[in-house]
Amino acid sequence: MVAVTTAGLVAVSDPVAAASVTLAPASVTVQKGGATGATPAALAVDDGEVATFGPGASRSEIVFAPSPGLDPASVWGLTVEATWRGPARSTQRWTWKLRNHTRSRWDAVGDNTGVAAGTWTARQFFVGGRLADYLEPGTGRIRLRLEAPDRPATATLDRQVVVLEHGPLPTHPGWKPPVGARWQYQLQGPVDTTLCVPPWAGGACVTPQVYDIDAYAPDGVTPNTAGVAAVHAAGGRAVCYVSAGAWEDWRPDAGAFPPFVLGRSNGWPGERWLDVRRLDVLLPIMDARVEACAAAGFDAVEFDNVDGYANRTGFPLTASDQVRYNRMLAALAHGRGLSVGLKNAVELLTQLRPWFDFAVNEQCHQYRECGGYDAWVGAGKAVLQVEYTSAPGAFCPPALAAGRSAIRKALALEATPWLPCA
Repeated sequence: MVAVTTAGLVAVSDPVAAASVTLAPASVTVQKGGATGATPAALAVDDGEVATFGPGASRSEIVFAPSPGLDPASVWGLTVEATWRGPARSTQRWTWKLRNHTRSRWDAVGDNTGVAAGTWTARQFFVGGRLADYLEPGTGRIRLRLEAPDRPATATLDRQVVVLEHGPLPTHPGWKPPVGARWQYQLQGPVDTTLCVPPWAGGACVTPQVYDIDAYAPDGVTPNTAGVAAVHAAGGRAVCYVSAGAWEDWRPDAGAFPPFVLGRSNGWPGERWLDVRRLDVLLPIMDARVEACAAAGFDAVEFDNVDGYANRTGFPLTASDQVRYNRMLAALAHGRGLSVGLKNAVELLTQLRPWFDFAVNEQCHQYRECGGYDAWVGAGKAVLQVEYTSAPGAFCPPALAAGRSAIRKALALEATPWLPCA
């Protein structure tokens, strides 16, 4: 369990630990190449008792056996964890694969990319997709394969486990945007609650029910209390926009970020990616922002730029790093009594859905990425979709059919233009 404790910070533990079970190996079978010490006991814990594989081509299968009676449909998180030492990927690629029983194939879930040769490294691979596919029908067993091509190198494991998360999903008891809620996305200028526009689907003019607005007023310094009050007076709900994965040089707390957590530009003027591995540095800053959102009266918070691992940030971020950080952000928001929305991060939708209450997506129609949100709508979680260039006649019909709340906006995200699908 990850625990972060800093003066003034809401007590936050990695929420994944609350409903997880760690599975030690039930069996180890060396199928190709040499190996020494390859036993379940050697791989169960970090204790100095190790298994060594290679040199040369290698393939071993490690089987994990969950508790009898586990319902595969109840599994919503699967993580492969290893304490590993071996060559750099350029010398010999070692790959972890899981058996997909539905598709009768082995799916790669991670490799030794980014490791320093000969150095003990904790590897953590969050598995996406339909997780029940990786539990063998009838037995529930999980089959893991570790393999490498023929190269003159060896690899050593001190721990190889699988972590399952299952059971009832975490919930937030407070307000959350309902599926189908009509929303407005305005990050520039004074909040305009007077809009009433005929929707693309036709009919009388309609108004927003949910307003996603900046944490600060247009002066960039004052908390947006007035904007929230205006939204509430109009009968709406207010979502607080917070950039949690990028530094913005105009924010009043910009000086709180030490230089070593600032990476490459993310393409927007004055913004740089953050090193989301540094929970000790970033979480207190983000908690102060969320606390300010709550004090201003916001009903929810939306965290932006939380997919840095998939971009050139200047840091060797992994999907595991991003999932851990994003889950902690969700816990911060819930700790302050706010519901929380996930911005984009489409490759992580499966892993993060249990921790977030709704989703905000930019241009999923344009990039053909909307399908991943069907499970969110099916779980009763609103998907707030915005398109900047696609024609409403192209994106509104599929969005309405799937239950997504879609709007057309200009990239400047001022009050207008605003065109909801319905």
